[in-house]
Amino acid sequence: MRDCQDVRVPRSLLIPFLLAPLLFAACGEDDVATPTACLEGPAKIETALVTAPDAVLIDGRVPISDCLVGNQPQGEMINFGRGAVAAATRLGKDAGKSGPVAINAAIRAGYLVGAMEKAAEQSDGIHTALVDRVTSAATYRLERAGEGTRIHYEAGLEAGRKTG
Repeated sequence: MRDCQDVRVPRSLLIPFLLAPLLFAACGEDDVATPTACLEGPAKIETALVTAPDAVLIDGRVPISDCLVGNQPQGEMINFGRGAVAAATRLGKDAGKSGPVAINAAIRAGYLVGAMEKAAEQSDGIHTALVDRVTSAATYRLERAGEGTRIHYEAGLEAGRKTG
């Protein structure tokens, strides 16, 4: 019986074996990185949402749906997620009030949720929990709001799904 130390593997067989993980690691990395504007916090998101239900662009150039990308690094997803949840929380609180403040907040909250839903459809489910958190934050006080406010939330939601 041979000792394992006596086994010799030709170098020509080692090279493909060592390179295989690198080749597989490159597969599926054709997704773009998270745009920097998406990672700059809730103020950027809220400022951009002022134009809702018309198209919303963070820093005038990045749709909210571009903030969730396939194979997104966890740190970038968490960073954007914190900003989105914070923005949704503020908008959700304002949507629970009355008058024009509530209506504008409801439209913006709906748009944010719709745009994120649009993006999550393309990401193989990795963003589902984040979208659920943003939806909860955006709608937390909406049930107390009047019917008109809820209708405006739905209008924002549809706009976000279309142009988000």
